[in-house]
Amino acid sequence: MTRPRPLVAVVGVLAFILGALAVPQPASAATTLVYTTFKGDGAADQELWVYQSTNGGTSYDVLYDTNFRGPTGVLRDPSIIKRDGTYYVAYTWQSWTTNSTYFAVARSTDLRNWTNIATVPSGIASTRNVWAPEFHIEGSTVRVIVSVRQSTNSSGFRPYVYTAQNPGLTSWSGPQQMRGLGYNYIDTYVVKSGSTYHAFTKNESTKYIERWTSISLTSGWTRAGTLWSSGYEGPSLVRLDNGQYRIYVDKYTNGGIWTATSSNLTSWTGLSLVDCSGCRHGTAIPK
Repeated sequence: MTRPRPLVAVVGVLAFILGALAVPQPASAATTLVYTTFKGDGAADQELWVYQSTNGGTSYDVLYDTNFRGPTGVLRDPSIIKRDGTYYVAYTWQSWTTNSTYFAVARSTDLRNWTNIATVPSGIASTRNVWAPEFHIEGSTVRVIVSVRQSTNSSGFRPYVYTAQNPGLTSWSGPQQMRGLGYNYIDTYVVKSGSTYHAFTKNESTKYIERWTSISLTSGWTRAGTLWSSGYEGPSLVRLDNGQYRIYVDKYTNGGIWTATSSNLTSWTGLSLVDCSGCRHGTAIPK
């Protein structure tokens, strides 16, 4: 049998409970993100723009128009990372109408002032275009995944991996092919979860974003499915503070950056338009 508590004790317990309920619990802070992009195909638009989001990446405001265009005067598809307080972008350094056999890397400590530190040749015979370099980091190893098209092959682009040879990212290895992920795939972005690599890439034949998986970055890739409708390209992902993944895709058919979220890289919400005026293919990272 339970003995009745003294009235004073009961009142004390109730007061403690009510007091605890009255104390507001701290909300999880939204991830502050920076998004690097370019704005279009015009000469004045092919330069580095840096945007910032304080609501987890559903809307962005301009942080800096850097006016940085690299050594050729053209910068497209910038992919950004941050290491030891320094920011780096890898980027396409020719317009889509101009042949290119290199990609480039620049560095900044403040997101405003940028210096080019490397121009990396494709190292592949008969290269016609080197487009959409995307950083991929595992521990202390920094890699860039690049879409390369050869003039001797009419089947289109395929992805290759380049590995930084020093901490300053000024020296790079030659290419390693992502075997299994075949020709006519462009804008390949890779995330590793556990022991599985997930590649998000555009099929240039169907114009769909596809997801591929492998247990090796450079071999054994198999197709795992198609995402959303056709007409999107330039996928990039960022991990938010709450553990979710946010993907961005460029709706090149009529403009705008669109986004969806996932907790497991497999099942995704529907796409919604991001409030990011003028944004094109780019990437986001936590600031």
